[in-house]
Formats: sequence, C-alpha cells, structure tokens
Amino acid sequence: MTTKLSLDQVNALSPAEFRETFYNVVELCPAAANFCSHMLPFSSVNTMIHSFHEYLSGLDTESKISVIQGHPDLAGRLLATHQLTQESSFEHSCAGLDQLSIENGIQLNDFNNRYKNKFNFPFVICVRQARKIDVILSAVMARIHNSLEDEVDIGIEEVKKICELRILELVDGQSDSI
Repeated sequence: MTTKLSLDQVNALSPAEFRETFYNVVELCPAAANFCSHMLPFSSVNTMIHSFHEYLSGLDTESKISVIQGHPDLAGRLLATHQLTQESSFEHSCAGLDQLSIENGIQLNDFNNRYKNKFNFPFVICVRQARKIDVILSAVMARIHNSLEDEVDIGIEEVKKICELRILELVDGQSDSI
C-alpha cells in the first residue's frame, strides 16, 4: 500500500500535481480535481472532501448525469474484461463483486440492465459501504421505482460517498461525514 499523504503534503502540491493525484476520486471526472485544485490550501481533510462535494452539488442536472454515467456497471463487462479503473477494481473486490456466484451475477446484470434502460445511466452505490450482494440487489430493486430526478440526486450522493472514501485512501486524515 502506498503511504498516504499528510494534509501538509497535499497543500504543498502544485495545482497540476493535485490534479494528477486526485484525478479519479470522482470516477472518470478529472474536472472535479481541476476545480478543487484552485482551492488549495485546505484547512483540513474534511474541507478538501467538502470542496469535491460542493463541486458535485453545483453541477447542473445534465452534468450530474454525465458524472453518474462515468461509473461502470456493477460486476459488468468492464470487470469481466479487466478494464475497470484501479479504484473501481478495488471497490468491486471489497464488496466481493469480482467473486459473485453465477446466479448472483446474472441477477445483478439483469437488475443493472433494467435500471440502465429506465434511467440511461448505471446504478451507482457506494459498494464499500453496502458490502454485500443482497444489500446491493435490494437497493437497485428499490431505487428502480424512483423518479429520474430522485435517482440523479441519490446517485450524486453515492458518488460523494465514493469520492470521500477514495480521498481517504490517498490522504491521512479523518472524515466526520461517514
């Protein structure tokens, strides 16, 4: 495991180094790190996390959908073909999504497809918090009945949880919001 950065080390990064270090704390959305690089220095790790959350909250609906669309299907084709980002691969393995039974894999794939057909973006949940396939399957089945507006809001809140955990993988600090 790589040594985590201290807050002082984060604050000593140039904006370009910050963007390079935190480019994927929001999956496939380096614009978030770019936005937050202009807020250096941070008074705390929580302040840094909050800046990423503020970026996500401040997006218009279309941009929020684009952020959600950057996430892979859970246990989908990208996992099977080893094309997930390093961060998503780690998160899938934490939740055991890389070792699903054939039955659970088929069920999750079916639920993912139904969800994606309704909303035109993948089902996003912070799998490191959900941790069990039963919790994930229940969540997708409950959320498929939501409105598009509700799912965009819920999806962005899940992206925020993922982002926070990814930051805490890189930076030595405590977060009060999880």
